Amino acid sequence: MLSKIDSLGTESEVQSFIRNCKLSKSSCFPNFELKTIQSFDENYHDVTDKIKNTADSLNINKSFYKGDFDHNGKTDLLVIGDDKTCRGYDEKSQKETSCTSTAKIILDLGDSYHIKNIKHVFFDFAIPAPVKIDGKDYIALFFEEFTEDLEASTYKLNSKIIKKTLDYKFDDFIEYNPSPVTYYSIQKIEYATGMCYGTCPMFSMELNKNGTSKFIAKAFNFTNENDPKALDKAYEILNKGKNEGYFEAKIKDADFLTFESILNYINFSQLKEDYAVRWTDDQSCTLTITYDNGKTKTIKDYGLSGTYGLKLFYRKLFDLRFNQDWKKIK
Repeated sequence: MLSKIDSLGTESEVQSFIRNCKLSKSSCFPNFELKTIQSFDENYHDVTDKIKNTADSLNINKSFYKGDFDHNGKTDLLVIGDDKTCRGYDEKSQKETSCTSTAKIILDLGDSYHIKNIKHVFFDFAIPAPVKIDGKDYIALFFEEFTEDLEASTYKLNSKIIKKTLDYKFDDFIEYNPSPVTYYSIQKIEYATGMCYGTCPMFSMELNKNGTSKFIAKAFNFTNENDPKALDKAYEILNKGKNEGYFEAKIKDADFLTFESILNYINFSQLKEDYAVRWTDDQSCTLTITYDNGKTKTIKDYGLSGTYGLKLFYRKLFDLRFNQDWKKIK
């Protein structure tokens, strides 16, 4: 049977479909505007000339594509456009304008839809290109990687186009691993987040496969940001150098197995030891993995966006604060 996505044929039909807030309870884009990559103007700073030229060379000239990107036998929808979540100012027209370029995939789960943002980071646009690998649909992403020119007399960034292929694993899109054959036995996972310009949750964890795990809530872990009194209390605790609590638990076996599976699929031992975004005032984190009878791998990540796989892993760790049977010990 043809699904709703199968029946969509025009930009108007697709745009109306995306704007329907009944699609997803967690995501709603009532003003979404479909756009081709070539139609983004200078207000969309992350869609650079290099991005547009690369899209031309790849023949990515449509605003939407279809494919079974999560491999569940149902047609999904890849859309490119502006979700109207950012406002800017056009100096030429002297009018307020939108500035959010985005690429999203609407997954058909059968009884519901799930919307996934596949941009690597907010300020970097990635060209999504549907590709076939062994008869299955995947997403190839092409984006600019920026590095500082150390030989320049003044601060200068060089860029080059790099490619990543995304696979749908562990309920999200992460880097495709064509040969996930290496298996590491994970004994311990240590994770700590730093502060940012705002109310980023600050905490540390020590997760032990066989034994008691620890969670130290430092600041903004249980704070309702819409409650001024709660925020004042959180800042007071932080300024006094105190914590929100110390907790212990035995991590559920299924959850630790998921962490182990993710780390093995992303081949964590081969990842870089340092990642950083180009802007300031963001949050940092440190991840240390003990595996194979005492070996360790430490990854520092300013911006928490080192790779798609790491971003997924961090989100799982953030969720762990609330989905385990933590007992407060002090």
